[in-house]
Amino acid sequence: LYSDSKIKENVEDADLQTLMQQIKHIRIREFDHGEEEFFNKFFSRRQLGIMAHELQPVMPTAVGVLPERRWTNPKGVTNQTKNVMLVRDTHLLFATLGAVQLLAKKADVWDEGIEQLFKDNSAIVAEQDDNRRKREELLEQLVRVVAKVEVMQFGFAKTEESVARVEGAMTHHKQVQQERHDQLLLSVDMLTNKSLEQDMNIATFQEAFRQAVDREARADLVEKRKQTEAELEVQLVKRSIEKLRWEEEQKTITLRGEEDRKKDEYSTQKHHERVAFETAQKKAADLEVLNQQEESNLRQQAQKHKDEKELLELRLKSDERRAELGVQEAIERAKIEEEGKIKAARENEDVNTRLMQAEQAEKRAQMLAAIQATATVASDWVHAVFSSATNLALLIGSIVTCLGGIYLVREMAILLREQLNKRLGRPSLVRMTNRRGTMQQVGIGILRLLRLRPPRGAEFNDVVLHPKLRQQVMRLADATSSAKRRRMPLQHAMFYGPPGTGKTMVAQRFAEYSGLEYAIMSGGDVAPLEEQAVTELHKLFRWVHRSSRGVLLFIDEADAFLASRKNSGMSETMRNALTTMLYHTGTPSSQFMLVIATNRPHDLDSAILDRLDESVEFGLPDLDARKGMVQLYYDKYIAKPLRLPTVSATTTMLRKPPVQVNGFRSRLPGSPRPQIPREEEVDEAAMAVVAERINGFSGREISKLFTSLQTHVLYSDRAHGRAICTKSMLLEVVDQKVAEHGRSHEFQTTGYEYRHADSHGAYGAHGAHRAPERGAHEMNGTVLSKGAP
Repeated sequence: LYSDSKIKENVEDADLQTLMQQIKHIRIREFDHGEEEFFNKFFSRRQLGIMAHELQPVMPTAVGVLPERRWTNPKGVTNQTKNVMLVRDTHLLFATLGAVQLLAKKADVWDEGIEQLFKDNSAIVAEQDDNRRKREELLEQLVRVVAKVEVMQFGFAKTEESVARVEGAMTHHKQVQQERHDQLLLSVDMLTNKSLEQDMNIATFQEAFRQAVDREARADLVEKRKQTEAELEVQLVKRSIEKLRWEEEQKTITLRGEEDRKKDEYSTQKHHERVAFETAQKKAADLEVLNQQEESNLRQQAQKHKDEKELLELRLKSDERRAELGVQEAIERAKIEEEGKIKAARENEDVNTRLMQAEQAEKRAQMLAAIQATATVASDWVHAVFSSATNLALLIGSIVTCLGGIYLVREMAILLREQLNKRLGRPSLVRMTNRRGTMQQVGIGILRLLRLRPPRGAEFNDVVLHPKLRQQVMRLADATSSAKRRRMPLQHAMFYGPPGTGKTMVAQRFAEYSGLEYAIMSGGDVAPLEEQAVTELHKLFRWVHRSSRGVLLFIDEADAFLASRKNSGMSETMRNALTTMLYHTGTPSSQFMLVIATNRPHDLDSAILDRLDESVEFGLPDLDARKGMVQLYYDKYIAKPLRLPTVSATTTMLRKPPVQVNGFRSRLPGSPRPQIPREEEVDEAAMAVVAERINGFSGREISKLFTSLQTHVLYSDRAHGRAICTKSMLLEVVDQKVAEHGRSHEFQTTGYEYRHADSHGAYGAHGAHRAPERGAHEMNGTVLSKGAP
């Protein structure tokens, strides 16, 4: 695209609404190309596109008309079409860009509206939260004030009651104390009087006693003295009893006061508990009312949002309907204008024809003049070069210098790439990996979105496995994918079995299905590194841990450096490499999954076997698997590349007779195939016979069988004028491969001994000789025998 503003006129903004409506009405079609000339041979004949006659009413400016077009098909036939419609792809591209701009503007408006709605909702929610918090605080304050008031009122009532009761008790106590005091005073007075009387009696007694003593001691006086002393003791005892009674009365008064105080405290406590219970009940009821109010507000807010959303949807539908009406009006207007143009073109058809003829004649004259001038310049340049030895030498030297420079630049680029990969890229031990950059991943995602690449989950669609083996592999693959998504430790596995059974291919598809990157290395690459093996293994695992998706590390021929340490012939460097491998795989990791492949699992070290969580055996394919592989490889190596019919239950080979041109078979591309007898056609029965005969073949041997068949089919092209594949040719190659398979088995069991064949009669018409000895096999004049020479 060129942008020169000087050659552009009437520049104005495009109507994006119109472009949007035009893009919406363009129909994307899927079609098959009728001519092999007009599609890329590397892709399928079925492609996507736009029909020009359908695009013209929708977007007239994007379609032009070519009066005449000529081309030559692969058969050499020249074709001519009139009034061919051309689609201007740049117009479609910029119309799509305008529609995208309109959608982007609408998306900005929608984003702003949604953002403003979110902001309003956030402000409303914040305001509601603030109001609810204030209401709760006010309610708590009211509850506390009411509780305090009630407690104070109850306290005041109890205090007044206690004061009244205390005043009554104090009055009663004062009265009782006064009475008791009066009684005590009376008793004291009585005791005082009694004491005075006793003192008087004692004095009298003493006086009488002295008088009696003075007179003489008589027995009756002694008796009186004893009586008097007894009376005195009785008085003392009565006095002590009165004192004890008064003390008991004081204790009784004190105990009654304590009991009254305890009763008051208990009643106060019960009142507080009742007030607290009533306060809690009231608070719970208030909270329930607040929750109901909040739920009601939320329901109202949700209903409001729903109404706003419905209103917005109605507005959008109204805008879309308005836009559709505008597009329909534009289409009708365009149809009217186009009909006017067509009518004008029909009326001026003769004038347009003369103008087009004059224009074509002028272009033809210009083309012939340009070709003649080019030929003149080329002939003069060739004459000048070949007429002078100096110019010829300069030309040859320039060509040699350019070729040498190109070769040198290519080799330097290869060397620079290898050095960068060695220092910055993948480790030297990694032979193959699918680690890609961000742009490559984006490109693959776009191809999958456009359905130009198989989607995820289709990695095993073209892999033929035994049903039980497929179930085991898919179970492990699904478990690995799930563990990767949950960032759980990945399980290590071992693939073991005979050679050529698809262990490496399944590991690659396994990694792609699980969403992991894969890195393939060979166990035989470790031993040549010697002292550098440990360093390279550390580099390998550092490279693995840098992956953001996780890595499936596949080690082919693992028994080459993970063999048992019990082997006395194991070198010290290999022991160190094995120890390094054990160090990196000792702890389960979610970063990488180790998968080892071997034909000799019994040779592996016990520590390696202990680190493996799953063991999957890949055996030789059974009859059903061989049928699937035969069909797969026939389509891959024979039918698709050589454009032969695929094999199915209703397949019939082409039976048209060959075209003869002047007595010779036509060799042009696209000529009819030679007729093949029905009994020589390759069908499902022939494929079943092939699957039965190749019992014991591995997947790799079946693949080699069909590459060999491809060679025979290509050789038949020289004899028949066109590549064909017959049943006899197929069975001949199968018999040859079965014999080679048997010889390979004999090589491994009995060895090989060379026997020279005699020149006379040793070679037949095809250069091969059948030895008379039983069990011998021959090829190209060399006898392979199991017996003695």
